[in-house]
Amino acid sequence: NLPGGVHRMSHDIDGLVQTSLNMGILKTTENEMQASFSIRSSVSSEKFMLMDMISCLMDNLGGYITNVGEYPAWEFKKESHLRDLMSEVFEEQYGYYLRCGKDRDNDHRQCKPVVNALHAGVECGLFSEKLPGLDCVSFGPAIYDIHTAKERLSIESVQRTWKFTLEVLKRLK
Repeated sequence: NLPGGVHRMSHDIDGLVQTSLNMGILKTTENEMQASFSIRSSVSSEKFMLMDMISCLMDNLGGYITNVGEYPAWEFKKESHLRDLMSEVFEEQYGYYLRCGKDRDNDHRQCKPVVNALHAGVECGLFSEKLPGLDCVSFGPAIYDIHTAKERLSIESVQRTWKFTLEVLKRLK
């Protein structure tokens, strides 16, 4: 009876998962079963609705829920001065230098920054919850095999990210 997977897709952004949950840990003992879920949404009301659904289910089955480690939603803004500025700086600094196709070793055409919306728990949700109206963007260096024992970071991309960050801050003055 427990829900899992994609609960709702975005109506505004094609292909974007808006609300989902997954059971990460299931523990059983002689007298008890514990299930830990990660609930994510870019829309706060949908996240709370899903939490309420699980709570009602647990109440009906004689159980209860405990909420820990919650990440607030980070709703996509259609208009963002910061995102536009960062895209402009990226194209100026790296548009012709980064390899961007499937054949990255031989593909030197101009690259546009990849701008995505997501429903994962990131720090921008924490900041925007505390500062309503905040224009924020999440970005960073190239990281591979994230959250695995093989996770690694591109030092070259850290250098690019640092240079990029300094130019964005300079232009925001």
